Amino acid sequence: MSKFRAGHVSIIGKPNVGKSTLLNQLINQKISIVTRKPQTTRWNINGIKTNNNYQIIFIDTPGLQISPKYTLNRYMNKEVSASLIFVDIIIFVMESLNWDELDYNVVRLLKRSDRSKLFLAINKIDKIPKKEMLLSEIDSISKRADFDEIIPISAIKGVGLDDLEKLVVKNLPISEPLYPINQITDRSERFFAAEFIREKLIIRLSDEVPYHTTVTIDEFRDNKDIIHIDACIWVEKEGQKPIVIGKDGKVLKEVGRLARIELETFFNKKVNLKTWVKIRNKWRDSKTVLKEFGY
Repeated sequence: MSKFRAGHVSIIGKPNVGKSTLLNQLINQKISIVTRKPQTTRWNINGIKTNNNYQIIFIDTPGLQISPKYTLNRYMNKEVSASLIFVDIIIFVMESLNWDELDYNVVRLLKRSDRSKLFLAINKIDKIPKKEMLLSEIDSISKRADFDEIIPISAIKGVGLDDLEKLVVKNLPISEPLYPINQITDRSERFFAAEFIREKLIIRLSDEVPYHTTVTIDEFRDNKDIIHIDACIWVEKEGQKPIVIGKDGKVLKEVGRLARIELETFFNKKVNLKTWVKIRNKWRDSKTVLKEFGY
């Protein structure tokens, strides 16, 4: 066990750069919800990967936001900051050909305030039409920002992930496992039930409505052959409730159906899912309600 390595790796970056997809691919298990909309991730989520010689605790984080408008968004930024405490490695994820001043400023702060190894993962390289464009970007970033390593990847295609993982393992401290070897996350079953429902809401609903919703689990009862879940979908305004429910309840039924399929795959068991829609005015800007909802 003396040569075993273990440690924490924080995955950070702006919204919608592919952090959650990267986490899911690295641990070969979907635990972080993924949509095309920014700000899908609201909590830090630990994904644990254990091998014969190492254990990596990857931390998926919400997208960094500038001048967050709501208390919820400020909470999400605090989650990012919390992920950097005692972390061994930071993987800063950016979308290829989209490096900007915000990226540079964040990296400069990270390098100044942290002794962790700092790697840059340039994601979505499968969308780059010419290899020369990627090489030019790497050269340009290298001249401005002081990364320990720069790794081009495509999280969704799995390109470059083996190299990234080897680099992470090489830089982890020698340590015994920090979690049981068969554990893949530190989040509860209730948490994943709520998150998979919220994912389907984000995908099914358009425009701003998904950002006004959250999900809580009123009951989670795991019987021998079936899991019974009672979930509440919360919105902020009276006019949002009929949108979530849909004409003749079609939207809510579709969200429930898709979430149930996902949950049955995740838990490997039949799921009986019941959902309700309720209103809590301005919940995103209330510290009391956010705490009540688990933030």
